[in-house]
Amino acid sequence: MILRMILPIKRVLAILVLCLAASTLPPFQAESRVLQKPPLTTAYSTLVSTPFPTVPVGPNIDIAGEVPPDQQQVETTIAIDPHNTSIIVAGAQDLRMKPLEHRWHGYYRSTDSGQTWITSLLPGFPGDRSPAGLSSPLRASNTTSDPVLAFDRQGNLYYAGLVFNVSANGPLGNGPIGNTVAFVAKYTNDGATYSSATLIKGPLFADKEWIAIDNTGGPYDGTVYLAFDANLTATSYFGTIFTRSTDGGRTFSLPFYAPADMTGELPGMTVDPSGNIYISSLAYKPFTGSALNYTQVTKIAPGGAGLIQNVRAVNPAQWLPSFLPGGQFRTFTIPQITSNSKGVYLVFDDIRQENANIFLTRSTDGGSTWTAPFRINDMPNGQHFFPTIASSNGIISVAWYDSRQNVGTTMNSLDVYFSESMDGGVSFLPNIRVTTNSFNPNTVYRTDSPNPAQRFMGDYIGIAATPTTAHPVWADNLNACDTIDPTWGCIDQDAFTSTITLADFTIAASPPTQTIQQGTTGTANITVTSLNNYQGTVAIASISNPNGLPITPATTSLTLGTGETSSLNLTFSPSITTTAQTYTANVTGTSGPRAHYALVTVTVTSPSVGGTILPLQPVRLLLHVLEITSSIAAIVLAGLILALALYTNRKKKLPSSSNSSESQYGRNQI
Repeated sequence: MILRMILPIKRVLAILVLCLAASTLPPFQAESRVLQKPPLTTAYSTLVSTPFPTVPVGPNIDIAGEVPPDQQQVETTIAIDPHNTSIIVAGAQDLRMKPLEHRWHGYYRSTDSGQTWITSLLPGFPGDRSPAGLSSPLRASNTTSDPVLAFDRQGNLYYAGLVFNVSANGPLGNGPIGNTVAFVAKYTNDGATYSSATLIKGPLFADKEWIAIDNTGGPYDGTVYLAFDANLTATSYFGTIFTRSTDGGRTFSLPFYAPADMTGELPGMTVDPSGNIYISSLAYKPFTGSALNYTQVTKIAPGGAGLIQNVRAVNPAQWLPSFLPGGQFRTFTIPQITSNSKGVYLVFDDIRQENANIFLTRSTDGGSTWTAPFRINDMPNGQHFFPTIASSNGIISVAWYDSRQNVGTTMNSLDVYFSESMDGGVSFLPNIRVTTNSFNPNTVYRTDSPNPAQRFMGDYIGIAATPTTAHPVWADNLNACDTIDPTWGCIDQDAFTSTITLADFTIAASPPTQTIQQGTTGTANITVTSLNNYQGTVAIASISNPNGLPITPATTSLTLGTGETSSLNLTFSPSITTTAQTYTANVTGTSGPRAHYALVTVTVTSPSVGGTILPLQPVRLLLHVLEITSSIAAIVLAGLILALALYTNRKKKLPSSSNSSESQYGRNQI
């Protein structure tokens, strides 16, 4: 309408003014200026359903609490129910019956992912008059030791240990010890209901057992495997032996040596996704018992049918002495082992670098070859020992005792540290301190046979994991002097645990929706953020649904440090032949076992207005004119054009210039 009010001669000038005014506006952005406004709905989503805590380590929880009787709990073990991962069961040597009786397996169960616990003892302890206790084959003995736990996929829990008799007639209770026997107890109903216990009779002087379950879902699913050290017969040598149960722990097969040369001691055990069984052990001469200074891994066929191979995984190995420098408590090396679809992982402590450090070696070919040991603790100073390992959803979790906070030569300050690997054990993330407060490991004496009057932290700790959390469990002397024994002094040694949120990342896209014209381009900013100690490389892959929307780059990667955020721009470039429709761009970020995605909704339109295809530059100008009222420059320009139109219209209504008086009147008005 404004242009129609202007004389034809003036229209060229007006158009030039409009063009000059448009050139002063902000630059036109083809990727966001469109013939229709984008919808206000958001199509962004990720696989993260709940926010992660900013701190990956939860509070340190005293499992049994500080209610009397409050005495020692050591050699901690833990297992998560795969049938219901909010259920966790822990165990330990529990001395709550002292001084009248001896230690017994403590049984601690949580139904809220380890935040609160109900505690008890394994049935069959001295004085247990319950129906379960009276029927238990353990009730003929007065002492248990070396607790280890494992769940099957159906929610049955198996609790392994040693049972024997200690006489109270010797000095300080260190009297004759009866033959030690390995056993396996069973709990059903997600570990809530005690079922039975079975003694592994035959082998003599059993020691240091380990338990594992076939949870592969294959033909041997649910098979229970037990490895322990013993003399297989009265005339054979002491070494690691292996047995299995195919009927839920009611009966066990005849055991055999694993490895066959009887050199193994102090076993660990795992079952890989194919059902192969791996037993780790330290090597000792069967004739003399002297150290051979290598650590071996014995592979057994699925179902426990027989030996496949025995490989020296760490050779040479330099095991821990007892005591460590600065420490006054018992220490020695007990490797632990786990597996997943990518390999088998052996973790151990070693003094090859003069102090104790945590190392990992892995095999990706079924245990035939093993990598050079890789140190996990990222602080070389101090003593780092008693590692424990777990694998879940491809993530390897390791925890251990660590004295890096200690000052001086005496080890009077100890903590628990943690690290994880998201790339199959190739590298580990920065170490995390788990304990809130350091504690003195030399405070508490072992008050029960054998070997009393020895400062004691147990011989191992434990860890279990889900795809998103890890749960270490350890013996802690923080509250040691809350209970004082007249003979032994401070004896309140507690089983502690904590929940660690495993490393992860988020991915987001902005804007989540946009509309782009054929022949132009649009961009979306992709942001990846580190969570919970994550650092590493995130591979980015983008694809449209339906296919046909060009996206660059289709693949790339972003590298993150701990707590960092990194981003990139994706470009959408529909050509004039790209089908005009709505596309969903799926942008996936992958790092090891972690994968998250963000969605971008892109609507591609045709550059047509009123059925007529307009050249691109006039369309841009038209869009600027339509939006010109949104700026001060547009207001000024409109005022100039309106003034020009009024002037021209008024001039048309005046008399001709031949009337001098009217002409003079008109000039005076001007």
